[in-house]
Amino acid sequence: MYRLEYPINVQRLWSKEINNNPPDRKTITSLMHKFEQTGSVLNIDAPGRLVSVTDQATKDEVSSILKKEPQTSIRRMSTDLNISMASVRRMYKSMGFKPYVPRLIHELNEDDFDRRLEYCDTFLSLLEDDSDLIYRVIWSDETVFKLNGHINRHNSVYWATQNPNVTIDQTMQAEGLIVWAGIWSQAVIGPYFFEDTVTNQSYIKMLNDHFYPLFYDLPDENFPGRWIGRRGALDWPARSPDLTPADYFLWGYLKDIVYQKKYRSLSSLKQSIISAFSTIDSELCKKVCESVPERLQKCIDANGRQFEHLN
Repeated sequence: MYRLEYPINVQRLWSKEINNNPPDRKTITSLMHKFEQTGSVLNIDAPGRLVSVTDQATKDEVSSILKKEPQTSIRRMSTDLNISMASVRRMYKSMGFKPYVPRLIHELNEDDFDRRLEYCDTFLSLLEDDSDLIYRVIWSDETVFKLNGHINRHNSVYWATQNPNVTIDQTMQAEGLIVWAGIWSQAVIGPYFFEDTVTNQSYIKMLNDHFYPLFYDLPDENFPGRWIGRRGALDWPARSPDLTPADYFLWGYLKDIVYQKKYRSLSSLKQSIISAFSTIDSELCKKVCESVPERLQKCIDANGRQFEHLN
C-alpha cells in the first residue's frame, strides 16, 4: 500500500484485485501515516509493537551501526532495533548525525586536469586585463529533464556528524525531455526543447535558429579572440560542468523547482520548466556569473580536479 503513495491508487488497486468496496481515503491515509511513523500498521497495543526509547545503550548501538553503515535509513534502523522511527530520529539528532546527500560529478580523465588548469589560468588572466569581461560572457548548455524525476540522490543519504564529501560519478544519458538554454549577467536565454531524439542535424538546426543569429557574430565583431569553445580562442575543457554557470547553477536551480511535483506528460513537464525559467531575474544572473572567478581559482587550487565536494 505504502509504495502506491496516494490513497486513490490504493482504492483503485483494491477494487481491481479484491473486487469489493475499498477502505475510505481517511482510513488509508491513517494507515500510511502509522506506517511512516512506526514502520508497521499494527495497533498501538498489539504484541510486538515498536517501542519508544532513547536510553544510552540504544544510542550507543545506533551510533555504532551508523559509523559502520552510514547509509542506514531511519526506517531500516527502526526495523532492525524494533524501536519507533520517532525515537530513531530523536537519537540521530541528539548525537549530531545529519543527512548528507552525495554530489553528482562527471568523472575526469587523466589528461583533463591539465586542460582545466590551462583554461582557468587563461580565463583569470583575461579577467585581470578586463574585469568586466565576466559580465559579457554567455554560457550555454543542455540537460535532460526526466518525466519521472531526476536521479533520486535521497536514496543514497549518508548519515554522519561531519560532511563525508561523498560523490557519485555521473554519466551522460540522453533520455526524457532535452532542454537547451543560456545564461549571462543580465538574463537567461531560452528554454529550447528537443522533444525527440537529438541528432547532429536537429542540434545544428537549434543553434542556427536560436543561438547563432543572436550571438555567433559577437566574438568577431565585439570581443575578438574571446570565443570559449572547442578549438576556440579559449579552449573549453571537456567534462567541466563545475566551471560553467549554465550547469553548476542553472540546471540545479530549475530542477529543484520543477521536480517539486510529478508529471504524467511531457507537455505538463515542459510548461513547468518554462514557468521555472520565469523565476530567474537579472540580479540573480549577475550574482551567479560573478561567482565564476572564484570557481576558476578553486579549480587551480585543486590542481585541475573536482573541487565542489570539498566545500
